[in-house]
Amino acid sequence: MSHPPSVTEVLSVSAADGTPLAVYRDTPVRPRRDGATVVLVHGASVTADLWRLHTRHLTGLGLGVLRYDQRAHGHTSRGRAPLTVEQLADDLHQILTRLVPSGPLVLAGHSLGALVLQELTDLHPQHLTRVRGMVLLSPTARGATVLPGRGPCAWLLAAGRSLAALTCAHAPRAVDLLRRRLPATHPHRLAPGPNRSADGPPPCRHGVRHTATGDLAALWQSLRDYKPRDLTVLSQLGDRLLLMAGADDRHIPAAHTKQLAAHLPAAALDVLPRTTHALPIRHAALISARIARLAAEPGQPHHPQDQLFPSSPLSMRFH
Repeated sequence: MSHPPSVTEVLSVSAADGTPLAVYRDTPVRPRRDGATVVLVHGASVTADLWRLHTRHLTGLGLGVLRYDQRAHGHTSRGRAPLTVEQLADDLHQILTRLVPSGPLVLAGHSLGALVLQELTDLHPQHLTRVRGMVLLSPTARGATVLPGRGPCAWLLAAGRSLAALTCAHAPRAVDLLRRRLPATHPHRLAPGPNRSADGPPPCRHGVRHTATGDLAALWQSLRDYKPRDLTVLSQLGDRLLLMAGADDRHIPAAHTKQLAAHLPAAALDVLPRTTHALPIRHAALISARIARLAAEPGQPHHPQDQLFPSSPLSMRFH
């Protein structure tokens, strides 16, 4: 399916500590009058390129899209601030304040990106008055865990993850040395920082190729220690909040997303069968359709083109 063209601007916004945040604004040639700005937040170890197909779908429907490389990912450096969910949420606050100071918003985030949005609503609730809807992909009610489930396979996987995390945390320079010696095509090879491109973010598969092991370890430890905040503010979104999870996700099990949904009774929950943590890649068209519906002005019928991406017959919806 062809989509009307759009224009991508590569921008830079200074975080509170002065770190330049790489931001990509995609503007449709034929924008919708009733459309909100869609802000997409990627997860750990990838880049804003994760949203490439979603951006194409959404701008094709006349919606403007804002996406960015999170701190220590893609074209955004680590900076001097600590790699915490709180800091990442403040980075997003700076972007919204500078680039989208007014007008309606639809926010969507995957994994770490979902946690960032949860943190944003609590730390900067002033943005919530402009939010028409929010989509949290693979969200959790807790911090990161190495244990993906129950049974021998889950315990074996947890042991491997724990060993890898300990090695990265206590011997980051040694791991960096090994990563530099990996084949050039290996996704975990440590390479020099990418040259700033006028076209957009680095490829998603290169998400950690330019991130030092010590930074990855610091981010992982922050996620392990993360304590979710009060969900009272987030619950104000009511049925404008959609949670989506993959039934076969071994990074953030669907059970963790269901626990979060239990604290947000008005929110909708979609669990997609035969879907792993690659939820945004596997179901790009479906997720784009969900976002587009939320972007429509309240009280107005859905844009006719929104039906280009119908609901998946595989999804299991809970309330």
